[in-house]
Amino acid sequence: MEEKRGSWSGQLGFIISAAASAVGLGNLWRFPASVATYGGGVFLLSYIALFFAFGVFLLLTEVAIGRATRLSPIEAFRKLNRRWVFVGWLGTVIPFLILPYYCVIGGWCTKYLCAYLFAGAAPDFAVFVGSAPETILMMMIFVVMTFLFIWLGVRKGVERSNKVMLPALLFLVIAIAVFVVCQPSSREGLKFYLVPDFSVLCANGRFSPALAGKVVLAGMGQMFFSLSLAMGIMITYGSYVPEEANMPKSVFHIGFCDTLVAFVAGIIVIPAAFAFGGEELARSSGPGLMFVSLPQVFAQMPSARLVACAFFTLVLFASLTSSISLYETCVASLCDRTGISRRHSTLAVLAWTFLAAIPSAVWLGFLDNVDYFTNNILMPVCALSTCIFIGWIVGPDFVRYEATKHGRDKFPFAGYYGVLIKYIAPVAMVVIFISLVLK
Repeated sequence: MEEKRGSWSGQLGFIISAAASAVGLGNLWRFPASVATYGGGVFLLSYIALFFAFGVFLLLTEVAIGRATRLSPIEAFRKLNRRWVFVGWLGTVIPFLILPYYCVIGGWCTKYLCAYLFAGAAPDFAVFVGSAPETILMMMIFVVMTFLFIWLGVRKGVERSNKVMLPALLFLVIAIAVFVVCQPSSREGLKFYLVPDFSVLCANGRFSPALAGKVVLAGMGQMFFSLSLAMGIMITYGSYVPEEANMPKSVFHIGFCDTLVAFVAGIIVIPAAFAFGGEELARSSGPGLMFVSLPQVFAQMPSARLVACAFFTLVLFASLTSSISLYETCVASLCDRTGISRRHSTLAVLAWTFLAAIPSAVWLGFLDNVDYFTNNILMPVCALSTCIFIGWIVGPDFVRYEATKHGRDKFPFAGYYGVLIKYIAPVAMVVIFISLVLK
């Protein structure tokens, strides 16, 4: 009889799979663009500080909810407190909304890799996205690739695929970064990226709290997006974590891997953009950066076709590992909520993704609107609700006990965690939400 719920093979399997989920397109285009927009080295320093002050602990919170309940978001919150099940619904709706348009972008990545492999040059982005049959076809190819990994199950599909793709992704990102750094013209971009210039936080020669606040808020938003927080993913992945796993140590390794990839991605994009297109090119973001600006940069570099193929292989792996985690969260939620088999849930999510992705595939404005709604409204509300729930309803000790298995493992800064989850994080979430809505 087929098991309704799978599990990771062990602590290493969980770390690799969760890190692969966190490492996605946000690391490769959003992070470098944020660095360029918000002051280079100052933003990088701010982001690293926020990761240690907030990110690790909020990631731990979601994983703890998953392992304690052995359920996906809806049923996990229902089990802990029925009145707060709406938070679980939020954490379930978000991946169902993100997965379709994410697969459209994954289709773009697939198209660009094929174009460089077989034609030696990037397609015209405007022409490509304007061709509905082709964008739908590439989206369907990407969805099927994701589906095949999910169909094989948690260990044989999700975990094994990530054990191949994450190391390959790390190798590619480091290899391309080394190539870029070795270019003589990369020095200016590296200086901008690695050396903090605190004058960007000043106005009229004086420190500006408003400018500093913008940098911090941008770093917080990037951290949530990058670590796959408030999407139900880490609760679902946490539900597969074996009891013997050291949760605080695992979560730190996940966050460190994600931050490392984002950092190295900055080394790829910022110096290359500065060298071949100037600071203005480095500040471009989203599809403009990945599918328009960077191909222009690659065209001017030595071994242009090889570099572009390596880069878009990296991008395809990153998009696949993240789409796998979104798909898996949808499947687990459907299984837990309806009681149907994993295979039927996998097929149902496949059908949903095909249909729901079509509007984003044929209309870029629809994709942008769904992206804005999920990232700027639903995710901050979900994160705020989770912090309030853990801080004030079930209490911080719930996470402390689960993280340490009642004292077996060490939980550094356990006292700080209580203050963070009850006071600091909720206030920060409210500020982020207001700033994103008013942006």
